[in-house]
Amino acid sequence: MKALTKLSMALALSAALVHPLIATVAQAQVDPTVQQINWAQAQPVDMTALEDALAAQDWKAADGETRRILDPWIHPGGNILGTPLATNIPPEVLQALDELWVEASDGRFGLSVQQRIWAEVQAQNPTDSTAAAKAFGDQVGWTRPPGREDPTFIAGEWLTEMEITHSLDAPVGHLPWAGVSWAQISRLFAVESCGSCTIDAMYVQGERFHQYLPILFSWVETALEMTVPDVGSWRQPQLAHTIDLQSLYPDSRCPIRTSASAISPNGAVVAIGSYSYERNCPNAGESTLALWDAQRGNRIITLQRGPAMAASAQGNPPQEPAGQRARIVGEVANAVAFTPDSQIVAAGMSNGVVQLWSAPTGAPIRTLEGHRYAVRAIAISPTGRTLASASADNTVKLWDMQTGRLWETISIPAADGIVHTLTFSPNGERLATATDQNTLQLWEVSTGRLIRPLVSRAGTEIAPLPMAFSPDSQTLATGDADNSLKFWNAHTGARQLTRPVHEPLRHLAYSPNGNWLVTSDGTTARLWNLSRPERETVHFIPLNQTAGHHIQPMNPGLIAFSPDGQTLATSTLLLPLTESEPIPRQGITLWAVETGLPLYQIHEVGPFQFSPRGDFLMVMGQRVQFWQPYSGLVR
Repeated sequence: MKALTKLSMALALSAALVHPLIATVAQAQVDPTVQQINWAQAQPVDMTALEDALAAQDWKAADGETRRILDPWIHPGGNILGTPLATNIPPEVLQALDELWVEASDGRFGLSVQQRIWAEVQAQNPTDSTAAAKAFGDQVGWTRPPGREDPTFIAGEWLTEMEITHSLDAPVGHLPWAGVSWAQISRLFAVESCGSCTIDAMYVQGERFHQYLPILFSWVETALEMTVPDVGSWRQPQLAHTIDLQSLYPDSRCPIRTSASAISPNGAVVAIGSYSYERNCPNAGESTLALWDAQRGNRIITLQRGPAMAASAQGNPPQEPAGQRARIVGEVANAVAFTPDSQIVAAGMSNGVVQLWSAPTGAPIRTLEGHRYAVRAIAISPTGRTLASASADNTVKLWDMQTGRLWETISIPAADGIVHTLTFSPNGERLATATDQNTLQLWEVSTGRLIRPLVSRAGTEIAPLPMAFSPDSQTLATGDADNSLKFWNAHTGARQLTRPVHEPLRHLAYSPNGNWLVTSDGTTARLWNLSRPERETVHFIPLNQTAGHHIQPMNPGLIAFSPDGQTLATSTLLLPLTESEPIPRQGITLWAVETGLPLYQIHEVGPFQFSPRGDFLMVMGQRVQFWQPYSGLVR
């Protein structure tokens, strides 16, 4: 019976030698020198079992566990016949594996040990990688010595997993083995009527080494020298999860857009207002406001669901005044905010009301009524006692959060425009407003008194001018139409300093400690060092990395500091990575504040916001992405 088996395998081998698959089985389908997996989306690797095996000097178990760890990177989807992709293996994983093996074997085994041997044989065979691979196999004991019988009739000159020596008596560099387990190879023969199975197995057990080893050790040499980001660093953020807003509109074929979003101060919940509507879309427009678990991405509750339509199609009473026909009305959440204790979520609605819900339960609390037209903006004071709402009816209203009582109405002259932004000072004593006619004003919260108009009717020919209070509430920084950055005394409204800029500013933000200010005109961001008396620019940061391309979309120039003040996020025009003729699109670049150097880029995404605790970055779009600072891949 054994003789018949050997004869059958020999005949199969003979047939395989002329099988046309021989020419393609080892052909690379992808570039094996290019990383094919996004490490930012990788799952952590648990090395506990490997550590235990090495501590017990169970070399066979440790060898198998190492392959179990590496196989998903090297053979995505379990495809052992595809090109082995060594460059998929994250440097942190290779460094951890090497450290464990070298320490347990007292320097006898490990990837760095193997890499040094590879460098020696490659130097002896600089132009012949096949010869170098064979010489390496001979030295580390992976190839078959002369006269040693092949028990499988397919292994040829390379030893199988069963023939590897799992002891300290093995040659230096013998472990961990870089082959494919015999269990995986055996499965190739389990396929009925498979004419190429034998040759496939021959490739995996033989030719694969010649392809894989040169790339593996080239990557090992590079990866072992790379600096792994510190845990908590934004140098290599990881995509934790996404929210698909399409799940709110399963039957809609209309585009989905976000209308408002907010992260609770404790970082546990996000509120996202959205609508699915377009003028020529066959579906009726819909809008929703939903709460989502920020840590897992699952929907907690839908607070509001209603219609969405253009203001030009609105009925009576109208939700928007004449001249605002392009606005979306219905029951759209135009603005969302949480109270400082994360217990209440408020929404300024297109139907002119402000609605309050319990954030933990989603239960309605009350509705604040009094505006004639749509509410465009809301803000909750740092004390949580006052809610400010701004409406298209040219008023700003101040409400008592505990009772819902309206205690102040501020009228804005129609010529000054409709307020679109409300900002409380950190101490809650001042309120800054900005309108669509670029009128910026400073108000006293306790009385509703106008302290000073800062910029008056700069018009709509420039983008909305930005403003931001310093963390100590002493200063208000604003842009101005005269291409300047201005600093104002937040208590008196007196102008303190004017600094020229090249273009009208679109956005500005203080660092949490108040030492830095970042400004953006959509093309360039500037980091100003406020700890110096002259408040000079320290870093110029380009926001267009596609300069010279014949298509140049508008870049909103959004900016935000991480809560620890060490990282800056900017919206940046980037070229997509996967298109043959890429068109610049909005993305995000993360920068180191101290150096002004880029850390990481996220492509084809929209507006963004750091969580108050800095444990994630929320990036808006139909798929809302949640990125986390580097948490490490090794457990």
